[in-house]
Amino acid sequence: MSAYQYYEFQALDRPLTLKEQEALQALSSRAHITPSRASFLYNYGDFRGDPEAVLAKYFDAMFYIANWGTWQIMFRFPKAMVERSWFKPYEVSDAIAVSTTTHHLILNIEIHEEEGLIGWVEGEGWLPRLLPLRDDLLTGDLRLLYLAWLRICPNLVEYGEDEDPTEPTVPPNLSKLTPPLKAFVELVELDPDLVAAAAQISPAQQPKPAPNLEDCLPKLSEAERQKFLLKLLRREPHVDLQLINRLQELAGSQPSVPSAPDQERRRFSEVVAIAADLAAKRQKKEQATAKKKRIKELQALAPNASYTWDRVLDLIQVKQAHAYDLNG
Repeated sequence: MSAYQYYEFQALDRPLTLKEQEALQALSSRAHITPSRASFLYNYGDFRGDPEAVLAKYFDAMFYIANWGTWQIMFRFPKAMVERSWFKPYEVSDAIAVSTTTHHLILNIEIHEEEGLIGWVEGEGWLPRLLPLRDDLLTGDLRLLYLAWLRICPNLVEYGEDEDPTEPTVPPNLSKLTPPLKAFVELVELDPDLVAAAAQISPAQQPKPAPNLEDCLPKLSEAERQKFLLKLLRREPHVDLQLINRLQELAGSQPSVPSAPDQERRRFSEVVAIAADLAAKRQKKEQATAKKKRIKELQALAPNASYTWDRVLDLIQVKQAHAYDLNG
């Protein structure tokens, strides 16, 4: 089987300049470059750049997949918008890592499947489905990080890096995944029963009533107003979110990443055991449903049993293969 590698980068906070597009095009004749996107596809050879360095310099999101068994997702965040401490509980060596540049924080999630990916592998189309996860992380929604940790755990156990990892904080609303989170689960082939088991101690959290932020505008100092206006004139990214966060702080409702100091900390083996029990119950329910459906079908046939068997005998006499299909 030939190799397959696909890289896709996305610029969200600002478009690429013409000079930047030319620099990226020089990396590969296989590159497809636009002011907001770059993609590279390889069946032979490899990407000549450093993906994280390219992301740090030009882009805000990256997706990579290789058919020998690697998925990689990277997001770049303005330092002013996130706290590194949010991500720290979920960091795993060589799998979930955080690095910083002068102005940005970079989250790198890299998952390896040693047996390789089974079936047809297609990279195009995944990154647009995953992009909303960056906005979720900017607002403190850490469900992606927990799901990534959950997917990585079997590798930690199998290769002896951690015999039985202890889970980090389980974020709220893990039982109600958004479409982008479901796309991640599908992409990395994360067992849905394992997710359901993990979600059993995930608190349901309703959004707090939003304060009237307009009433807080007069509380901004003159210096702060000038600062935000200057950012706006310079077209800096996320000025709206920065202003909203500041007004929420003045209103006493500054959002923060939820902590759960009293939350149960389970071992991975415990979560696996719960998942196995859920899977057994689900399979039993599915079998019962299938049995009821079959009984209902047979009951529907019963009044016409004589006609049905006569029809079968007639078709057998025809001795043509397609006739069996008609009665199947």
